[in-house]
Amino acid sequence: MTIPPSHPGSARKDAFLARLIAMRKAAGLSGNALAKRIGIGQPHLWKIEHGETWPTENTVRAWARETDNEQEIESLMEALAEARGGERSFSVEISQHGGAAFEDRVGRAELRATRVGEFSSAVVPGILQTADYARHLLGVASGLTAWDPRENAIEEKVAARLRRQEILYDPGKRVQVVITEYVLRCRIVPAPVLIAQLGKLLAVLRLPSVELGVIGFDQRVPTYPYGVRVLDDELAVVESPVDEHEYTAAEKPKDLATLLEQFNEMRLAASTGAEAETIIQGALDHLQRLV
Repeated sequence: MTIPPSHPGSARKDAFLARLIAMRKAAGLSGNALAKRIGIGQPHLWKIEHGETWPTENTVRAWARETDNEQEIESLMEALAEARGGERSFSVEISQHGGAAFEDRVGRAELRATRVGEFSSAVVPGILQTADYARHLLGVASGLTAWDPRENAIEEKVAARLRRQEILYDPGKRVQVVITEYVLRCRIVPAPVLIAQLGKLLAVLRLPSVELGVIGFDQRVPTYPYGVRVLDDELAVVESPVDEHEYTAAEKPKDLATLLEQFNEMRLAASTGAEAETIIQGALDHLQRLV
């Protein structure tokens, strides 16, 4: 029987899991006892130790605390990222360097790119947010404070996010943003903040470097609507509330090609120009009638 080659990340994964198990055993804890301490079920802990599921970063932090290894947390975060195959969670980076530093890293990548594209089905992308919209969004329960509890963390990140928006006025850039109509009506921020945000969308819609598309409620969504950011044809970034995964031409060409194709499908499905303006203005008029 031919034994297939191991996955490049399997050795790192095995080493990481062995480290967790050794920490538990050194603390004299059974799997059931540790599971109770960190607030997960014993079957879930068993699956973590046997490589059937990944632990969340909060679980790893609790694992370290409950086994008297709190000083190892940052090292464990790095090991977790490496074990996942080099995919670095944005919450790891924020915990080490702060949300503003992460935002500046994104901004530097956008400066190097000619095309910056983003699709969002839930909230206005950062590249188009007003300061107040960003501030309220980052302040929600699962926002920045979950990763960076410093008092000035939100204001630092808002300022860094606004710095990213300088590329909107660069005639050498193509900034392609696609959103759903739900984004225009999602009340995750107070109504006056959303009103100002919709006003900004109407303004940037007219910038020569910006292509803003809106997929209305009565339009077909051509592919699964998860958030994605693309830079040229070299990088796609898929975000979730707890992770950010990068797909590059060098490392994951097939995945990258799929994501680029799906982003372009969203662009083609969206209304732009005067049609997009009509949808945004309709959402703004409706909101203004409510306040």
